[in-house]
Amino acid sequence: MKLTVLPRVYVGRKMSSFVSIVNPCTGKMDWKLQDDRYDYHQEIARSGYADMLHDTERNKKYYKALADAIHIKRKLGEPVNVLDIGTGTGLLSMMAAKLGADTVTACEAFEPMAKCASKIIQQNGFGDKIQIIPKRSTEITVGSDGDMPERANILVTEVFDTELIGEGAINTFTHAHRELLQKNCIVVPSAANMYVQVASSDFIRRWRDIRPIQLPGGGTILPPPGMTRCGGAPALHDLQLHELPQSQFQILSSPVLVFRFDFSGKSPLKFDNQSERTFQALCDGKTDGIFMWWDLEMDTKNIINLSCAPGWAHPRPEELQWRDHWMQAIYYPNQPLSVQKGENVKIISNHDEYSLWFNLQSENSVENSFSDGPACVCGMHVTFSRSQIGMLNDPHRHDIYTSLLKQTLTPSSTVLTISDGSLLPLMAAKLGAKKVYALETNNFTRRILEQFITHNDLNEVVIVLKKEPEELTPEDVHGHKIDLVIGEPYFQSAVLPWHHVHFWYAVRQLSGLLSEQAAVFPKLLTIKAMAVCFRDLWKIRSPVGMCEGFNIQLFDDLVETSSEVSDSEVEPQPLWEYPCTACSDPVTVQSFDFCKAGWLDNLCLSAEATIKLDTSLNEKCNGIVLWTEYQFTDQLKVSLGPREKVVVGGKVNWDFYSKQGIHLLTNKGTDTVEHLKTISVSLKFIPINGDFDFVFKTKCS
Repeated sequence: MKLTVLPRVYVGRKMSSFVSIVNPCTGKMDWKLQDDRYDYHQEIARSGYADMLHDTERNKKYYKALADAIHIKRKLGEPVNVLDIGTGTGLLSMMAAKLGADTVTACEAFEPMAKCASKIIQQNGFGDKIQIIPKRSTEITVGSDGDMPERANILVTEVFDTELIGEGAINTFTHAHRELLQKNCIVVPSAANMYVQVASSDFIRRWRDIRPIQLPGGGTILPPPGMTRCGGAPALHDLQLHELPQSQFQILSSPVLVFRFDFSGKSPLKFDNQSERTFQALCDGKTDGIFMWWDLEMDTKNIINLSCAPGWAHPRPEELQWRDHWMQAIYYPNQPLSVQKGENVKIISNHDEYSLWFNLQSENSVENSFSDGPACVCGMHVTFSRSQIGMLNDPHRHDIYTSLLKQTLTPSSTVLTISDGSLLPLMAAKLGAKKVYALETNNFTRRILEQFITHNDLNEVVIVLKKEPEELTPEDVHGHKIDLVIGEPYFQSAVLPWHHVHFWYAVRQLSGLLSEQAAVFPKLLTIKAMAVCFRDLWKIRSPVGMCEGFNIQLFDDLVETSSEVSDSEVEPQPLWEYPCTACSDPVTVQSFDFCKAGWLDNLCLSAEATIKLDTSLNEKCNGIVLWTEYQFTDQLKVSLGPREKVVVGGKVNWDFYSKQGIHLLTNKGTDTVEHLKTISVSLKFIPINGDFDFVFKTKCS
């Protein structure tokens, strides 16, 4: 076998290589020219430091707690030796130095950030007071020949994630107390408290289980019992819980304190722990979900407290802070318990070194709502994302698909469905199709579909095809001619909404299997765009500049350089979690009509749309949002964008189960682009390789 090695090439002064990737549109392997240090730059660009540095509450409370700790040590007549674990940009170390610490040792294992922090510290005039150690804290040595001459008596660190302990906080604190800190040290933060709140909500349950689908005429698609009894995905569902419409859930409990983590060293942290707490149900309902968040006791007396609670449960609503690095989470009991108002319900909470899980037990039941820990045994919960499960449960989508099938199916219909993990084959079969072929080239989603087919006794009607579209022959469809092709369309390889155009690439390979009158749905793919003002999302890409009086510009430059290498013009975000106001009406960038033969055979398809901003609004545009709509008939369409009509100047309500594309428009040092009048959105689509390229140009008044 001859091995072909693609050469490295120079682009400007950069070394680049061809890498093999799957094209989400065509489904084929492509060779793409990519900077040799792409992964390195992507890690920097997506590090999340900017989001943390824009977290004003976090910064100020760390500063205040450090000042309190240093004051205590000074009052005791002790020298102040500070250790900063995971220093990032060096911000907390510079705070300690400015507050008068005698020595500051900062460790940072991520080499690019360690180098950047060193330069920032020098630029801010603290080079002689802060020592940077480019190591993990667990690798630091203490002693005359070590990294630190003596143990520190103040520790400041931020090693937390949404789950609090997921970044290894337990071991970090444990090792620091054992090896790096004095016995009488002060730790910032001093402790953390974890809270849960039980909720009843059919809506949030849609993200956990595929529910039975009721079809017109009384038919039902039932999930296999193994899926309904399964422990579910082991991972938390992290999200901006504050943005979940309160009309979609009912609280069954007040916030319940389930764990307290003492970081002070006065008592050892447990690597495995369990707690049991009992609450009285506030109302009748089902225990569909368990909300979780935590707070930090920044100082030794818990006068300075930082809470990550959602708005309705926040102890100080006026301090509610948007943050994307610490969100909230939902955990899902396997079998929801039906409880009555006033009934005692036990919450059994567990954690190991890195993760959490929760059980519920009613006073009227001797069994927990699920086993010792979440572990998917059915395959569905680890194959499908939360969003895809929600999509499969969406009543609005069900209505569109069943309406279409009722309009187009006849008792003699031979149907072909093309999607990943769709239940359309079962809908078509239940609604009377003669034969249904399901093209499922994804090995994992195919196994799930086969379980559904078997459990619903449809093996004689629904046939799963495993081949790639171009490999199919008339024998694979038993000599039948397909007269209806339908897709949601949804493919797990898609990153951005228009990547689902893969449906039409697949259809194009099937011409020999289709009847002359074959209908293909959806018929139309439309890409829409709109100018918006994000309330908070701009912070994830906005330069920091000055932070608490310290110049962080060198960090901004590092991120900007890496972003130019690794970032695309458009990135995906689930915008229902990130509030924004419409600054313009939606415009159509491009429509692709599949009824027009040969549109995928063009060398290049180009389009341009102009977005006119409403300059009378108080909100200033800081982003462009793009999404797709899939039109099945004149009346039936699925939008992966707004779920309600857009009103300029009003909040946009986005689809709960899709990601949209965003392009942020931010001036350095500000969150808005001033004096914008129009924005042009240009699209170039190269069908032969499935590349969508967007260019955005702004025009000011």
